Amino acid sequence: MFDLVNKHRKFVQILLAMITLPFAFWGIDSYFKDAASTDEVARVGSSKITMQQLDVAMRERADQIRSRQGGSVDAKLFESPEFRQSVLNELVEQRLLLVESERLGLVANDVILRELIAQIPAFQENGKFSPTKYEQVLRAQGMNPTTFEQNLRRDLTQQMLVNGVAATTQISKTQLNQIITAESQERDVSVAMISASDYLKSVSVSDEAVRQFYESNPKQFQTPERVKVAYVVLSDPKVVAKESENFSNMVYEQSDSYKDVAKALNLKVEESGWISGNAQGAQGLLANPKVLQTIFNPGSLKDKRNSAAIEVAPNVLVSVRVTEYEPVGLRPFDAVSADIKTYLTRKAAVEKATADGEAKLAELKAGKTPADLKWSANKSVSRLQPNGLPGDAVQLVGAVDAATLPAYTGGQAGGEGYALYKVSAVKSGAALGDEKRAQIGMAYQRFVQQADVVSLMVGLRDRHPVKIAKRPEAEKQ
Repeated sequence: MFDLVNKHRKFVQILLAMITLPFAFWGIDSYFKDAASTDEVARVGSSKITMQQLDVAMRERADQIRSRQGGSVDAKLFESPEFRQSVLNELVEQRLLLVESERLGLVANDVILRELIAQIPAFQENGKFSPTKYEQVLRAQGMNPTTFEQNLRRDLTQQMLVNGVAATTQISKTQLNQIITAESQERDVSVAMISASDYLKSVSVSDEAVRQFYESNPKQFQTPERVKVAYVVLSDPKVVAKESENFSNMVYEQSDSYKDVAKALNLKVEESGWISGNAQGAQGLLANPKVLQTIFNPGSLKDKRNSAAIEVAPNVLVSVRVTEYEPVGLRPFDAVSADIKTYLTRKAAVEKATADGEAKLAELKAGKTPADLKWSANKSVSRLQPNGLPGDAVQLVGAVDAATLPAYTGGQAGGEGYALYKVSAVKSGAALGDEKRAQIGMAYQRFVQQADVVSLMVGLRDRHPVKIAKRPEAEKQ
């Protein structure tokens, strides 16, 4: 089935439209070439993933998330074990695809590669591919055409493997009709809420429990390492052309100050606010991945000397020096104890509401009617028209056996408590037009394709065993 990709040009064009290039611009080769560190965090078959590769991937993923969300991201997200595990899982999956592609001898050919590069707007001038701009953009990212094309070919090859599997998936007309019938079926539903707020007064959280939570979850209360830096920027193209070597020499020779280089080249010495290790607080040029990597290099943190000149864009050079440094810390207990107590109190109230709700659900299913339940008015609910019901509630209601009505189900309602649902009637939904039927068909086609890709990854894990190294810090948790 993988030969399909090379034989059908239209499929290749669809493939190209689907592919994004974050790895190309962030330096995907740092994931796969041998790193200086031999500290192994995972192994896929005989191919290893090192701690250095994971650290680079985590920093780059954090940069991507901040870029998409405009920088307004809680820094704690990037320090969590869940974030780390998510990035490691992605590295493992990429490596599985790489190893399998090599086993199959699957390689994106030069024609596909050239066509894709020519279509990237960053490499174009006046709507046409520019070799000069191509080299300039890559150089600003610390890459050259050979490395970039090798990385892009590898990424394309892996996408061909995935899309080759997805392309074989089809949904029959009979299956589509069954899906649409289930999706459009309407159920009359009323809701009875067991609110956690009603249990708050009955919950008592001791100071000892608060202290124990604080001591058992230190990572939740860590403050990241952070720095302040001084920096100078040389960005006038004419000056850069003449003085780039002089700039580099001067920031090196007077490594503890920018006084001389600023005076000689008429530059302003800038100072930053606090920048955390996950780049929170980094603005402008300081948010550039190469600059951040330089700032948080152990040598930079220890010596507090001017960095070498860093080319962050064509004709833009910057040098940075750490002026203040604070290592990873821990927020004092007194500063967080009130928040911990509120959290534990709410958590216990939700647990009480859930236990009460589950007991009432058992009574309802046994034919009994708890006297204290207050049911809302009926409303018609379907998977296509949830009518204000949360997605997980729609799934619960849709899964109820409607052979005998009324029928009941229930589940936790986020942090609000426990919700009971009563289904009192079931009816067929209105007939759907051709456009809506086609939309549903496409959505389920994608869903099944994704399931097939998941099956592919499971199969690859069997073919190329994955071993995750136990980290000392993980063993302590």
